[in-house]
Amino acid sequence: MDNGITPDNSLDSSAVLVNPSELSYAQIVAKQPTAPVPHTSEYNEKSGSTSGTSGMSNKDEKKPVVPVNKLRGNHILALALRRMLKGPAPTLDHIIRFLSSGSGHDKFWMITQYFTKIVVWVFAKKGQKSASERVRTLSNLVSDYRIMIRLTGLVPMAQYVRYAEQFPAQTRLLQWLDRVMNLTLVCYYPLEHIYWLGAHQIIPFSEKLVDFSGYWSCRFWAVWVAMQFVHLGEEYRLIKGKKHKIYTQGKIDATKMQEELDAVDAETKSWKIQMLINACYFPLTLHWSIRGSTFPDVAVGVCGTIAAVAQAYNVWNATA
Repeated sequence: MDNGITPDNSLDSSAVLVNPSELSYAQIVAKQPTAPVPHTSEYNEKSGSTSGTSGMSNKDEKKPVVPVNKLRGNHILALALRRMLKGPAPTLDHIIRFLSSGSGHDKFWMITQYFTKIVVWVFAKKGQKSASERVRTLSNLVSDYRIMIRLTGLVPMAQYVRYAEQFPAQTRLLQWLDRVMNLTLVCYYPLEHIYWLGAHQIIPFSEKLVDFSGYWSCRFWAVWVAMQFVHLGEEYRLIKGKKHKIYTQGKIDATKMQEELDAVDAETKSWKIQMLINACYFPLTLHWSIRGSTFPDVAVGVCGTIAAVAQAYNVWNATA
């Protein structure tokens, strides 16, 4: 197997073989055989004179270095690109991991869907009706796309239901909340599928059934969001209990105590983000569950954008 250590005939035979990549440029140059250099007073037969430059022609001489301020724009661009592309790109790798994950992909389009609603409102306020309609079309297409990719939502949902039963929650209340919330989602997904397939006339459902499915899918989602507030309340009670236990326990190493406090702080931060997401979802679910709701579309965009950015932040950290 090639281990990167190869003999070099140009090196001294008594030298220890090393990996060439471990040698500096100066060490490599020092180990190379050098051609005999003629004496400075050697007679140059072609020119008929002596030379101290070992008979090199003008063509072989080094060209002067061009100052940076005299480089042309394309040269500067080439140098900048070479500098940017020659090394690793951890941020680009992170972005690819984020977008390659199912959650990251969805959150990118979720931000697009809801933020464009704000852009639509801005264009409309400025009287730019054409631009407003174009952006609205994009927002509607993204919304439709996100519903379409949820057609397989019951598959991971089934896996999560099995997981919740195999690994029970910390308290009996959380366990029952998880069961009821999972049941609401099991009802939510098929109703949304019926709505989407019927609205696009892929399956010829009646208009009444399509309308019914659309509203009731959102109502089941609203129930889930409402119950999530109870779930978060119970989680917060457990977090406070953990913190109190750390401070009231007996003698403990300071380092270990700090590690436990850091873990509780991380849970608290995650809890705050989940509360923010749920608080933004709540008015949206109510809006889509009530016929004739007057909740403004720009407010939908604001709440949805905040929820999307918060969820994207979680996925970004998870794919670090």
